[in-house]
Amino acid sequence: MLARPKSFSGLYGIQRNFLNLFYLISVVAVFWLIFYLLHEILNAGGSVIVPVSLAYLVLIVLGYSIIQVVSFIPANLAGAFDPIKNGIADGSIHSLPLMAEKLAGFMCSFFNFTFFDIQTALVHFKGNKPVHSTSEDWGDTDTSAIETYANSVNEASFYGKISTRSGSGFVYVIPLIFGEKRLGYIAVKTKQKLMKIFVRLLSEFENDFVDDQVVHVMANEAGSIV
Repeated sequence: MLARPKSFSGLYGIQRNFLNLFYLISVVAVFWLIFYLLHEILNAGGSVIVPVSLAYLVLIVLGYSIIQVVSFIPANLAGAFDPIKNGIADGSIHSLPLMAEKLAGFMCSFFNFTFFDIQTALVHFKGNKPVHSTSEDWGDTDTSAIETYANSVNEASFYGKISTRSGSGFVYVIPLIFGEKRLGYIAVKTKQKLMKIFVRLLSEFENDFVDDQVVHVMANEAGSIV
């Protein structure tokens, strides 16, 4: 359980309850409309109503899963990332290689949801070696090619499909940019292709949480006062 102020936790719980209630009411209303249309207007029998109802149930479960992920991430991302920010502030995360290690691990531990499951991550800050989240290799993937691609895009983008010892996956590259300066990139591998909303979320995560913290660590390494 992520630690958060009680007032915020209460508001978040109310928000989730309202969202769940609204979804339940919508599901029941749409189901009643479908049943009325099939049974009363089209006079369809059980051979039609039953499979349609089952298909609708599957869609309900999938839709609910997506809603839970989308509503969970914004409210919990800041709290989950806070230990890394605290480590940078107190000096325990004092170098770019160490930050790369922490960041790669964070990408896999936090983004572990249905439809948004990061299997492995690679973080590369300019002037340093790429750091993997796990000992798993990236198959025949050329990290220099990933770096070239990262330098050609300005937001999280789909790079391609690769195969590793754990199986194939889809790679997304998030360039690390602060102002006009390119700091490096994060590459992540997922089990399935991500929905556009999740790719966009990766861009916003970099912009809102990561880039300025990288600059802080760079400044600390250089002996500057931030």
